[in-house]
Amino acid sequence: MRDPVPPELANQLHDHPIIATLLYQRGIDTVAAAQAFLHDAYPSGLHDPMLMRGMPEAAARIAHAIAEGELMAVYGDFDTDGVTAVTLLTQALSAMGGRILPYIPHRTREGYGLNDTAIEHLVADGVRLLITVDCGVSNVAEVERANELGLDVIVTDHHHPPAILPPALAVVNPKQSGCPYPYKQLVGVGIAFKLVQALFKMGFRLGNLRGRDLLDVVALGTVTDMGPLNGENRVLVKIGIDSINTTRRPGLKALIDAAGLHQGAIDSTAIGFMLGPRINAAGRLDDAVRAYELLLAEDLAAAETLANELNRTNRERQELTRQVQAAAREQAEAAGKHQQRIVVIDGEDYPAGVVGLVAGKLVEQWGRPVLLIERGERESRGSARSVAGFSIIEALTTCEDLFIRFGGHSMAAGFTIANERIPELEQRLHELADARLTDEMLIPSITIDAEIDLSAVDWTLHAALTQLEPFGQANPSPMLMSRRVQVQGAWARGSDGQHLKLLLNREGQAPIDAIAFRLGHLAEPLRRHPWIDLAYTIEVNEWNDQRKIQLNVRDFRRAT
Repeated sequence: MRDPVPPELANQLHDHPIIATLLYQRGIDTVAAAQAFLHDAYPSGLHDPMLMRGMPEAAARIAHAIAEGELMAVYGDFDTDGVTAVTLLTQALSAMGGRILPYIPHRTREGYGLNDTAIEHLVADGVRLLITVDCGVSNVAEVERANELGLDVIVTDHHHPPAILPPALAVVNPKQSGCPYPYKQLVGVGIAFKLVQALFKMGFRLGNLRGRDLLDVVALGTVTDMGPLNGENRVLVKIGIDSINTTRRPGLKALIDAAGLHQGAIDSTAIGFMLGPRINAAGRLDDAVRAYELLLAEDLAAAETLANELNRTNRERQELTRQVQAAAREQAEAAGKHQQRIVVIDGEDYPAGVVGLVAGKLVEQWGRPVLLIERGERESRGSARSVAGFSIIEALTTCEDLFIRFGGHSMAAGFTIANERIPELEQRLHELADARLTDEMLIPSITIDAEIDLSAVDWTLHAALTQLEPFGQANPSPMLMSRRVQVQGAWARGSDGQHLKLLLNREGQAPIDAIAFRLGHLAEPLRRHPWIDLAYTIEVNEWNDQRKIQLNVRDFRRAT
């Protein structure tokens, strides 16, 4: 249970009592900070893009390229953040009069980041200026090669910068040393948007576009890449969700329809679990260019065809993820690796497109960091996922001499490594985990934001909680707890009974529905012992044009 809000702060915030508590628990401990969090608007809540180190030089070079008619390449990663960043810069710079050649590498054939072959092809196509988005900060040798071939390079990236930066004309990354930009957690598409803002400050205009017309993809990329939804990200995503719900972009309209969603009802959950995975699926199993083409499609019929393709690819990705997860779990458990403090699994049958997803699911299951590696003939590619408190990028940095390339964040990272180096990597990570990964970090836990009586769950409470949206990384949906709740009904649901549907009694009120994912096996025990304490979040279930409050149960125990 978190600490309660100090009375002096609660007395100054004239709102639903729970809001002051939840704001305080998010580190918002003054009335001014609370007002800023609740009411910061676009664009007043954004910082000056020119404060970002490298931004003035980057904007000036792009301005020159537009004026001189130089061909520019926008080179992005193949995940949703990279695809949306390429979409945004291509759309914006074209509207400003620039000549743009978008480029997204193929995951299997080219791998992550810049590569020499792509650079050589871009030079042959007449490119004079290369702009990276969501990648490039670790590509020292590749930027050197681009320079040798006469290319100017601007790197825009948000990944953890290495000690030696690439010799680009400008590196734009708020996490780099010496950057005074006040907000450090923008993702790749957010930094691309700041670059557009910088050009706007220099006098460039977007023609028939408005800045808000680009924010739909900013929200899509930021939420899917798990950017923390505080500070500037919160401002961008909040207005970006409004943009998605009113978007004229045919590709997004088609994607929303293909996902079974409705424009006007899109929130951060819909982005993170429905829209983002479909964009990501293209780069995981097929070619991320398909997702880029969808987002920039001008014709609804063509967009619907592409959206349906991504829908099918996403279903294939889901099935492949299940198969790989089962195989990796079996391999690790047979060797006893799942009980080690950090788990390293490698094999030839783990496609690079899903190793990150599977590693994340195994972290959820085992409660410890996982590295899953697709073993190639001479080199292997892997993804790492971690637990709270243990920075996986810091861990990999201690082993940087072993990698061909690597990069990432505190909770997720990717790397390429020579096969003969994998055993040493595993050994060194085990030594590091023994020294730094505490027992407490390996115990899954739920932190309760507030304890309330179940009878307090109503539309008034729901309306108060929506003031804190959008929910996501660093701003989770409030976790509530109610004691001694009686279960009136419990049923296993889902294709194989994996989920649990509950009907919960409330004294003097109508019962309330609840869903508990992956707990379907507990339906029968609950019918025998129906009194529980439960932890949950509040959501709205819409079915047959009816809206009802529903609890999303995260855990429960026998009533104390």
